[in-house]
Amino acid sequence: MRYAIRSLLRDRAFALMVVLSLAVGIGANTAIFSLVNGVLLRPPGYPAPHRLMAVTLVAPRLLKSYPALPVNIALFYEWRKQITSFEDSGMWRSASFNLTGGGPPEQVRGGMASAGMFRVLGVVPQQGRLFTDDEDTAGHDVVLMTDSLWRRRYHADPNIAGSKILVEGTPCTVAGVLPAHFQYPSATEVLFTGGPRDAELFKPIGYKPDDLVVSFGDLNYWPVARLRPGVPVARAQAELNLVQADLTRKWPEEVRASLTPLQDRLVGDSRRGLILIMCAVGAVLLVLCVNLANLSLARVVGRARDTAIRTALGAGRARLVWQSLLESTVLASAGGALGIALAWAGVKALVGAAPADLPRVSEATLDARVLGFAVAVSLLTGLIFGVLPALRLARQAPFETLKSGSRGATESRRGLRVRNLLVGLEVGLSAALLVTAGLLMASFLRLMNIDRGFNVDRVLALNVSLLSTKYPDVPARAAFYRLLLEKSSGVPGVQSASIVSALPLTGETWIDIIGTENDTRPFAELPSTNVRFISPGYFRTLNIPLREGRDFTEQDRNRNAVIISSSLARRLWGDVDPLGRRLKHGNRVMEVIGVTPDVRGTSLDHEPVNMLYDPYWDRTRLGASLLVRTAMDPRTIVGELRKAIWQIDAEVTIPQVRTMEDVMSRSVAQRRFQMMLVLIFAAAALSLAAIGAYGVLSYAVNRRTAEMGIRMALGAARIDVLRMILLQGMAPVFGGLIIGGAAALAVGRYLESLLFQVSPRDPAAFAVSSAVLIAVSAAACFIPARRATRVNPVDALRIE
Repeated sequence: MRYAIRSLLRDRAFALMVVLSLAVGIGANTAIFSLVNGVLLRPPGYPAPHRLMAVTLVAPRLLKSYPALPVNIALFYEWRKQITSFEDSGMWRSASFNLTGGGPPEQVRGGMASAGMFRVLGVVPQQGRLFTDDEDTAGHDVVLMTDSLWRRRYHADPNIAGSKILVEGTPCTVAGVLPAHFQYPSATEVLFTGGPRDAELFKPIGYKPDDLVVSFGDLNYWPVARLRPGVPVARAQAELNLVQADLTRKWPEEVRASLTPLQDRLVGDSRRGLILIMCAVGAVLLVLCVNLANLSLARVVGRARDTAIRTALGAGRARLVWQSLLESTVLASAGGALGIALAWAGVKALVGAAPADLPRVSEATLDARVLGFAVAVSLLTGLIFGVLPALRLARQAPFETLKSGSRGATESRRGLRVRNLLVGLEVGLSAALLVTAGLLMASFLRLMNIDRGFNVDRVLALNVSLLSTKYPDVPARAAFYRLLLEKSSGVPGVQSASIVSALPLTGETWIDIIGTENDTRPFAELPSTNVRFISPGYFRTLNIPLREGRDFTEQDRNRNAVIISSSLARRLWGDVDPLGRRLKHGNRVMEVIGVTPDVRGTSLDHEPVNMLYDPYWDRTRLGASLLVRTAMDPRTIVGELRKAIWQIDAEVTIPQVRTMEDVMSRSVAQRRFQMMLVLIFAAAALSLAAIGAYGVLSYAVNRRTAEMGIRMALGAARIDVLRMILLQGMAPVFGGLIIGGAAALAVGRYLESLLFQVSPRDPAAFAVSSAVLIAVSAAACFIPARRATRVNPVDALRIE
């Protein structure tokens, strides 16, 4: 060990370069692994998490669009009564609450939860108590709050439990404060709303006797069940199937129930993208190891005479090999230690840059598993880049080296072939990464440039939330929104103002089954439709042209009028003109007065869904979004719009203000995050491959200086020498490119679900990636090749 350290200290430049390179590579791998560990590997922070199951409904007809559906209150309580495999169960749905008193009005996110939900998750409050089963019924004004809300708004009041706070203008008793480490499994709602990662307040579900009648509809809750100890998932699923079949045998739609481990439900669709990123950063580290192996081989050749002398003095080959591996391990250990420090900063940067809808990202930390990974990777990298130099030492003929005299030790053709193979491997890995990055970039650009069907430029969205005590019914709420539209339209710079119940690109909400007035089709054949409640002017605000008919007007207030999308019109009436025709929405029969084109109103990367637009005065809600199109930067009038809202009612909360461009950007945040990381790693691998090609060719040129001199002395043109050296340098590049292309084709099936309207075998992505790789490699090879053409034959022969 002491000799290894002394040897490395004598070659400080080499040691420093290796340590810094490994620190960056190991640090990047450790940081990404911490993200993978926090999101995918670490069990949820609840007691016995392997027994926690998310329970969802599955409708075979809707499986492609909705792989999992929530449940209603009646089904949940029937399951609780009849299923013996469950030790306990609970359910919840997301909600927002307005807090007044004790500070400025504030809207907080949270949920309506059954008492069993907190028991299932093993929650022990730090103050007070949890909900009781009796409080699941209507009429109980109690709340639970998180530690963050307790500290932020109520200044960590030690007597908060049992006191009253104003929620929606109603005094509610604080039952308890949840522990600081508690995180609600919000991603159980990821399919529709994403679930609030920052849920802070909970109320009981408050069901009524009528809610316990089993029926098809009101599917709004997400249950979680805890299996009894020793009960396998298959047995619980079989029991759930029997109970579900009996409960729903008279339903118009086949609906099954499904158990999924809670951890899998929390992860959602993030698994594939994170694994891709982990593979990409791992490939970069492998390229780095190959580069360092090449560098170490050159160092071994440079130290050949010293090694031969040690062998002649009695050092065995095993000792020399061990010494070489020990040096690489020392370097890798030093690089790993520094890499862990870099990873600590990298994790913070990743968590800050990660998209808001990436589940459990806040749990990414440098825990024992991550540190163990860093140590293992450090040792493995030391072995990888140290084994080839060690084998080279084992095959070295010491007496041949000593006989070389003043000419010094040079590397054999076999050694150069090994180094060229290593360059080919580097290029192959880099090519696969470049193609992957190219496919993701092409997919992202196509997604951002797709025809959305609406325009988000200079459009501002303000979420507003009303107190239920002040606005208890539809007429009162409709009157507020009408006044809000008048006030906001009068703000200087506003070109158009409108109301919508759910912003575009924020997912699917309020899904109903729609049929014609006298529809005789089976229920299973009727189209599922997203419902939006809008004001007149909504289509003008987003520049959505009506394909047929007209927009809502104030004269439609006493008329059951709706506007539908083209796809819904086709599902209901085929090619027949839908204007003036009547459809059935719930218990109401409504007349179609307009038809819009199909727009990507729920997600950019999904085909347009059926849409039905209802005027806001028909079913006005406590929360809505105000959309305004402006003649200038919309952010400049936020203050004036807030003032206009609070002139109507000072207790109205405005929980969120953002431009529609921000909304669109957030909707593709995960794709952008994946693309940027893979692109960065591909660029790093490309740079390393270019450095490797340059290093090998530069070494070969130095080794063949005399040969170049003789060739030119015998009349070889400089251009011929340049061509020869370039061909020698590019040969492993082309070989690696073929291997990398084949590898990219092999992983295409895995990439397919991450791409949007781009084939994993897209010729353009392969061509551009190949061109970039060839151009960079050629530039790297050109430098030593050009140097070879400047060799003076006389000087070269004198050196020889």
